[in-house]
Amino acid sequence: MTTETPIIRDTPVPIPAILGLDQSPPGPDRCNRFFFRSPLIDQRLALLKNMVGGSSLLIVLIGERGSGKTTLMHQFIASAGDRWKVGRIKLKPRQKAPGESWHNLNDRMVFFSSRSGPPSVMIDDAHQLSSMELKLLLQHAVAADGERRIQNIVLLAEPQMRERFAELAGWLPPKSVIDKIFMTPFTEKQTAAYLEHRIRSAGILRHNPFSVNHIRKIHEQSGGLPGWINGEAFLLLKKIGKHQQGFKKSSLMGLWRWTIQFQWLVKDRSRSFSGHIRNIADAAARYGRKRRQCIRC
Repeated sequence: MTTETPIIRDTPVPIPAILGLDQSPPGPDRCNRFFFRSPLIDQRLALLKNMVGGSSLLIVLIGERGSGKTTLMHQFIASAGDRWKVGRIKLKPRQKAPGESWHNLNDRMVFFSSRSGPPSVMIDDAHQLSSMELKLLLQHAVAADGERRIQNIVLLAEPQMRERFAELAGWLPPKSVIDKIFMTPFTEKQTAAYLEHRIRSAGILRHNPFSVNHIRKIHEQSGGLPGWINGEAFLLLKKIGKHQQGFKKSSLMGLWRWTIQFQWLVKDRSRSFSGHIRNIADAAARYGRKRRQCIRC
């Protein structure tokens, strides 16, 4: 018979740790102090910086939900200063196609560069776009004479977008290449480093509330995806906090009971045997009087 290592340990967990893991990463207009700069993520960020503004019309950033695509995009935009702006796509009504055919693209929030020349455009959750919407977007990017209206289109999408690469290539100009960046899950070692970074960013410098078993469990349940790591870590911190509160409460109650019993024991030993008999007799007399009063009522 094997015994499982307890998942909770008595480590002080200040409130900033919970808040730090609970809140979503800030947008591109704020500094993200929780951004985890591992060598691999820095490499992807540098790769995106080299691609945007380059010759490739289409750049696809692919990763599972929670893999850090949006966070990487916001960090890229924040590092570019005021070069990027927030906008929305506005489509004119089309007679040949019903309005609902464009509901995923119309009024969609996008980020676009405000540099001189053709802008670059970033679209999050691009896997939600239909084939008609993607075709319209790519065909609008290049004029009939081959001049670029849009320098780069960056699509942030989930893995199902890989099945549409052949379709996307058919709408691009001849000899165009689709540049791809893949967001891979963390290893268990990277998960531990990510959690340590998040905790330190929240202001916890002395105590790490997560043991090796905690980190292994978080990694297994999250699949190594940062978005899910945050959720699993937050739930675990809440459990640790509740456990500590319950431990303190039960300890105080136990101490209070023990103190009462100790005081009673001391009093008992200081009393004489006759005093005990007298107290018992008085208590019996009081009980008899109360009993008779109740019967009369």
